[in-house]
Amino acid sequence: MMNIITCVSCERKLNTSEINKKATVCHNCLSKARVERIQTEDFLKENFTKTWSATLFKKYIMYLKELGIGVETIRKNSSKVLRFLQAAEKELLSPSDINEGWLISTLEKTPNSKRIKLSLFNFFIKIGYLSVNADEGILTSIREVLKQVPKGFIRLLEIYFNEKMELRNRQVKFNARNPLSLLTVKADIVVFVRLVRWLQINCKHIESWDTVQQEDVHEFLLTLTPKNREIVRKDLLVLFKLAKRKRLITHIPILDIKSRELPPTIEPLTFFEQVNVAKLVKSRLYEQPLECLLTVLSFYHGLSSSHISNIKISDVKVEMKAIFLNDRPPVYLSDDELVLINEYVKQRSNNRNAKNKIYLILSSSSSGVYQDRPINNQFIARKVKAFCGFTPKSLRITCFNMIASNFGPQILVEGFGLSLTQASRYGKLEDYLIEESISHQRALLHNEQKN
Repeated sequence: MMNIITCVSCERKLNTSEINKKATVCHNCLSKARVERIQTEDFLKENFTKTWSATLFKKYIMYLKELGIGVETIRKNSSKVLRFLQAAEKELLSPSDINEGWLISTLEKTPNSKRIKLSLFNFFIKIGYLSVNADEGILTSIREVLKQVPKGFIRLLEIYFNEKMELRNRQVKFNARNPLSLLTVKADIVVFVRLVRWLQINCKHIESWDTVQQEDVHEFLLTLTPKNREIVRKDLLVLFKLAKRKRLITHIPILDIKSRELPPTIEPLTFFEQVNVAKLVKSRLYEQPLECLLTVLSFYHGLSSSHISNIKISDVKVEMKAIFLNDRPPVYLSDDELVLINEYVKQRSNNRNAKNKIYLILSSSSSGVYQDRPINNQFIARKVKAFCGFTPKSLRITCFNMIASNFGPQILVEGFGLSLTQASRYGKLEDYLIEESISHQRALLHNEQKN
C-alpha cells in the first residue's frame, strides 16, 4: 500500500502534481512563505529604489489581506504589481502624480495586467490617490431625482435603477471594455421622471403605472421632437417590459414595433464642397499642418474626435504607412499624408515639454504644459470648423457616405470598424448585395448574347 504523503509544514495531503514533483511542501505553504518574504525589508530594498514605491507595494499586500484574498491570488497579483510600481518609480517623481490616465496607460504596457486592474484601482481610491467623486456625484444626483417621484411610481424606477447598477457592477467586475455609463442610467431615469411629471399635470386620474394607457403614452411622445421621440419610445418599452416581468403592471401600454427610420439631420458635403476641402488641405499643407491633419483624419479616414485625440506617437508606424488604433482597423496613409504628419511633428516640437508627451496631437495652451493628457473634442471641432467651414462630424459622415455609395456599406464594417447598425445608416446591406447580383447576372446575359 502506498504511504500518504503530507506537507511537512501544514500536514495537508499533497496532491498528485506535488507528489510527482517530489515536493515536501504544498502550494499553499509555498505561496504563504512567498507573501511573507516579499514584505521583508531585504526584499523591498532589493527591488525598489524609492521608499514611496516600496511602501505602496507593502500597503497593497496588506490591502489584499484585509479583503480576505487567498495567499495564492496575492502571490500572483504581487508579481504583476511589483513590475507596475517599478515602472512608476522611473516615470513619476512622487505618488501624488498617480492619476487615472497614467494608471490605465501603464497597465496597458504591463503584460497580463487584467487581473490586477480592478484591485489596483480600488486600492488607490482607498488610500486617496484616485477619486470616485465623479461617480458619487452622479449617483447622488440620481437619488435626488428619484426622491421627487410620487409613491405610486417610485417602486418601478427603483427596481430599474438597481438592475442597471447590478449590470454595471458585473461588467466592471469582469473588466468589460465599455461598462454601462452612469450618465446613461441617469438620462433614462430623467426621461421616466419627465413622463411621471407630465402624467401628474395632464392625467391627474393616473396615480400609478398600472393605470397608464397607450393613449397617454402616445400623447406624451407627441410633445417630443421626432428624433428624440423614437429614442424615448424604446426606453419606455424597456421600462414597461421590466414592470410586466416584475408584475407591477398587467399590460404594456406601448406597441413593440420596429423602429422608424428618420431622415438624417446632417447632410454629407456636395461634390463641389468636397473638392474645395481637398484643395484647401493641399494648399495649406505647410502653413497649417495641425488644421490640415485634423481635417484629413476626419475627411479621408472617418476618424471620430475621440479617436483623433487619443492617437499616441507610438501608434504612428511610418515604415508601414499606418496609424494603429485600439478599437478599429488601422488607418493607412498616402505619401501626401506622411508629408503632412512630418510637417506637423516639426510644428509640435515647438510646444513646451513636447518631448515628454505621449499623444500625437497637442494643444499649445500653457495650462497643459506639464500635463500629459489628450486634447478635448471642442479643440478639434474649433480648429476644423475655422479651417474649412465644416464640422468634423459632417466630414466623417461625408467620408462614410461616399465609400458606402461606391463600394457598399459592408466595407464600413470590415474596413472602418463600424457596427452593422451604424453601417446601415449609409445604405442597406441587402439592397447593395441585390444590386451587385443583378449587375453580375446582366453581365452574364450580355456575354451570352454576344456569343
